[in-house]
Amino acid sequence: MAKYIRDALYEDFIVVEGPALDVMESPCFQRLRRISHLGLASYVYPGATHSRFSHSLGVMHLMKEALRSLSIKGIRVPDDVGQAAIVASMVHDIGHGPFSHALEHTLVDVRHEDITRAIVDRKLRPILGDALTDGILSIFNRESSYPFIEELLQGQIDVDRMDYLRRDAMMCGVNYGMIDVVRILHTLTVTDDGHLAVEEKGKHAVEGYLVGRYLMYWSVYFHKTNLSIQALLSSLFLRVKHLLEDGADVPMDDNLLSVIRAGNALDEKGLEGFLRLDDNDIYHLFKLWADWKDPVLSDLADRILSRRLFKAYSAEEMSLKEIEDLKTRLEEKNYDPEYYMVEKVAEDTAYEPYNPHDDGQIIRILLKDGSWREITQVLPTDLLRALSRPVEKRFIFAPADV
Repeated sequence: MAKYIRDALYEDFIVVEGPALDVMESPCFQRLRRISHLGLASYVYPGATHSRFSHSLGVMHLMKEALRSLSIKGIRVPDDVGQAAIVASMVHDIGHGPFSHALEHTLVDVRHEDITRAIVDRKLRPILGDALTDGILSIFNRESSYPFIEELLQGQIDVDRMDYLRRDAMMCGVNYGMIDVVRILHTLTVTDDGHLAVEEKGKHAVEGYLVGRYLMYWSVYFHKTNLSIQALLSSLFLRVKHLLEDGADVPMDDNLLSVIRAGNALDEKGLEGFLRLDDNDIYHLFKLWADWKDPVLSDLADRILSRRLFKAYSAEEMSLKEIEDLKTRLEEKNYDPEYYMVEKVAEDTAYEPYNPHDDGQIIRILLKDGSWREITQVLPTDLLRALSRPVEKRFIFAPADV
């Protein structure tokens, strides 16, 4: 049995079958329909309302296309390894919580990748069986016998990024991320030592992919208004945690309470509560908290609901005195700086040309003579070398009326 799913990003149907179909129909995976892929970025780009569900299916589709492209070139893996790669690509984000990255490390101080491993191991094993589950976990843990499979899912040119860059660009209405995925997939290959590579004729498609990734990060993911929303969210849940520590009876359901109390150790009860949470639960709490008796919690929740966001100040352009003056003005207006003055650092490196003999996390270009070189060594310009420098921006967020 198979299901054929239409997706706005791809001309072909996304075909879900076998163990992937069993997983897709499980409550753990269906929950991703209610997890926004870009958090509250729709406050900046109104079309950005797509879900982790659609992205996960897209990643699986590209993994199948990548394996098919490699197979045509005689690069094949055993059926069980291929099946593990396909299901792993589909469930790679199953550990995301409400609003995805916007609330990561805020509700629970555990990386979504670690939650994904726990869900696969503890919740999906009865569906997948031991052999397939262990195969998926070996890919996640980079312990499989096929480095190129691991790099297809967790590398600098992987199917995860190839889907989300195009999907996010389309939904946000920007063109930066509309990369040439077809060309990249058709030029994928594998080196003699088992690492993922791209044929020389695909090098400029990869170059465009890296440039597109850089532009998407600084125009969408690190847009200052998007960061402002995240600052509000972090202040809101910081206030919730402080109120709980003080014994306040903050209105919330038991699922969220079990997750918050789990801290950085998501036990079985915490994991069960986590899997019952989605964006809708948090939106409902925003409404409850906006009318609750605590003035700080009430104000922060209402700011999110009514989009009264914090103003962004460039920390690099502010002197220490100006920062202290801002703190003083906040206190004069009865804004507690602990919740109303938030510093966030946006940092990214578009491409990291590691040591070519390191762990496979470089982009290899396979030359016609069978040898390979790291991509910056075969391009006619220094563009990617420039993109290999880390870019950092520091912001301070505070109410606009100070």
